[in-house]
Amino acid sequence: MNGKRRSIYIVIHEGKSEWAYLQSLRSFLMNRMPLGDDFYPRLDLIPKVTNGGDGGGAFPLVRKAYRVCRQSDKRTPVVIWVDSDIYVRNLTSAERRNAESYAARTDLPEFHFSVMNYEDFLALHFDDDLFELWYSTMTAAEHFRMPLVANDYKRLFVPIWAQHIVRLGGRQPQYSKGDLPVDFISRASLDNLIRHCRDERIRRLFREHTATATFAEFLAECLHAEYPAEFAGGCDSSQGEFIV
Repeated sequence: MNGKRRSIYIVIHEGKSEWAYLQSLRSFLMNRMPLGDDFYPRLDLIPKVTNGGDGGGAFPLVRKAYRVCRQSDKRTPVVIWVDSDIYVRNLTSAERRNAESYAARTDLPEFHFSVMNYEDFLALHFDDDLFELWYSTMTAAEHFRMPLVANDYKRLFVPIWAQHIVRLGGRQPQYSKGDLPVDFISRASLDNLIRHCRDERIRRLFREHTATATFAEFLAECLHAEYPAEFAGGCDSSQGEFIV
């Protein structure tokens, strides 16, 4: 490709929400960004769901999906993207088993978590004022100390999401997992993601819960590596770029 690299990753993820995001991202990179010399996106994240719907982030499901991927493709790098809430909350025996199994794993790579859940990842794409509203709202609810369960989180998140979507097209949206507006991913929203990953408050939050790069940081660094002219900065997650 005349010196232009192309990075391909298989992304094992929880369910239809992440699937919708990754498909939208692939479409954006194919249709809105410079392609490689072979007319493929320079970055290609191939979604592989752990099960048929939501709630697929439990450790046994992730491990099973990883093994299936490795059996069929031994060369393509595999990235695991799951929510961290069921690994850090520890309120149920299932959540405790997730944390214990992850800490004791020997046959899986480090996970790239959302902090704390998929909607937190989406919030990193918001304009600065709505990002600040999201951060202050969730901080006041102590979500970053003890992740809220879905119904409690959505009650706080959906009004902020609605403001963001109205800005995109004047619609009054209903938030639904797996239903991502076609214009949610853009140069502007990805610039927001990269910038907010560099926010010192977010960096501290990330490192409180995971030593490795979050999926947001992983994506930001990939975009910078593959499209350096368009996305002019990776995350620099630890006072020096991490390796993806």
